[in-house]
Parts: sequence; C-alpha cells; structure tokens
Amino acid sequence: MSDDEYTPEQKAKIARHFLLVAPHGEVQPLVEDLRKIMDKGLLNDAWLGEAMTEYNKRRFQICEGDSSKVICCPQAEVSPNKFLQPDKKIVCLVEPIEQKVVKEEPAADLVAKGEVEAYRAAIAKQIKEYVTAHYEDGSANPQSRSRGTAMVFASPQGQIAIVISFKNLNLNNFWSGGWQSEWTFSVSDKGKHKLEGRIRLNVHYFEDGNVQLNSTFNENAEVTVSDVETTAASVVKTISLLENEFQERLEKFYTQMHESTFKNMRRFLPKIQVKMDWRASIHAVIAEAHAK
Repeated sequence: MSDDEYTPEQKAKIARHFLLVAPHGEVQPLVEDLRKIMDKGLLNDAWLGEAMTEYNKRRFQICEGDSSKVICCPQAEVSPNKFLQPDKKIVCLVEPIEQKVVKEEPAADLVAKGEVEAYRAAIAKQIKEYVTAHYEDGSANPQSRSRGTAMVFASPQGQIAIVISFKNLNLNNFWSGGWQSEWTFSVSDKGKHKLEGRIRLNVHYFEDGNVQLNSTFNENAEVTVSDVETTAASVVKTISLLENEFQERLEKFYTQMHESTFKNMRRFLPKIQVKMDWRASIHAVIAEAHAK
C-alpha cells in the first residue's frame, strides 16, 4: 500500500501508536521525526499535545520546573496536564510537549488532612529513604543518566497510593530504560489490609537493531495498619521485599534468555565454519575466477 492510499485519519492513528509506545527518553526525537514526515496540518499542536498528555501518564513522566518536580501519573492527575505535588501541597501545570512544569498553584484543599495525612507523610518519608538506598538518582549531577523520584498520595477516604518512577537513559550508547511501580492500600481503619502493586519495566537496545523488553509484575500482599510510624515502616519493608523478588526473577529470566532465546536466534555457521561475507564484490571475483 502506497502512502497516498492512507487517509489522514489512518496516518494520525499510526503516528499516535508509534508515539505512545516510544521508550523512556526517546519520545522527543520521535516527535521531531514525525514533524518532518507528516503534514503540518495533521501533526498540529492540539493533536500532539493530546497524544503527549497520554504518553506522559503512561510512562509516569517526571517533569520539572524552576522549583518543583512532579510525576505525571493518574494518581496525581487533578485535570488534564495538572498534577498534584503532595509534599509541597501544590498543583503543577505541565506543558505536555516540552514535558516541563510551567506553573504552580496552591492546592491545600486537594490534600488529605488529619490522621490520613499523618500516614501519608510518614510513608512518604520512609519511601524516600528506601529509594535513596535502592535506586540511583543523578539529579544533582547534570552528567548523570539517571533520574527519578517517588511520591505518596492520599484520598480523604484513606486510600494511599505510592508511585515510584525512575529512568536510566544513555541514548548516545543506544539504550534506555525505565522503572514504574505503584502500590495502593487503605488506612481507613486499623487492622489487616490488602496491598496491591504493579511494576512495569521497559528496556530498549537499538545499536544495529531494535529490541524492546517489557516486563509487568502484579502482586498482592497483606499489611497491618496500626500506629503511623509502625505502619509506614511495615508498608515500605513489604514493598522492598516484593521489588527485590521481582529483581531476582528478572535476573534469572535474562540469564535464561541469554542462554536459550538469544542463542536460538543467532545465525549458525555453515559447514565450513566461516561467517558469510556479504560483500558483493567478493562474490563477483569468485564467480569470475570459476568462469575462467
């Protein structure tokens, strides 16, 4: 099918698909490429802004401004491109295409209060200590390839949501990776509660090829809600155990994949045990020699 056989709607749908599946840290170069090959009327700011709004939420994009950092995730969304920063009690307006915080507004009326806020603040303190110990964040070093943060959100009804988002990018060496984990439970009353979690991992290698590895891990555990500090410590310890188990399974999977899957994908040598020489000139010389 030639390019002319696609309708503008079909082209827009294809472009949106490529944009939404772009790996961590690679969407901006893709946008520039799309601008070059698509009609300006089709790839306008309104269309691109809507698509990037969805992309940012899917990838838990971390957007920064002059003084704030926010995770673009459904748990933080107040309205399109407005996300809550619960520690500072502000709402950050994000420019979706540039992926930057452009405005901050007070949001004291949007955060939980009383005992629920006490739980949220204690868990936020503990989770930041956890990610500092277990995740690499190079925010203080402009040369670092790693960026990330964690935030804890709470509803007035006592629902707690913990969101962790980290990126490790090295596009000059043809790879990128991103980690997204989210955990929810309730502190509405004391006693045992279900902790529900999901981890998503995306890794992209594209040197002389194009390989994406996507892993999703769903897990449930049980936590006991008691006093504020004990509950915070217990919840973060449980998350640490579950995420460590995920890492161990992932390492085993990569080892197995290297020894089996990738090995089976490799081209076997011919009987002469010499790699194929793909230069046409070599084969032309051999053919000429045989002809003589």
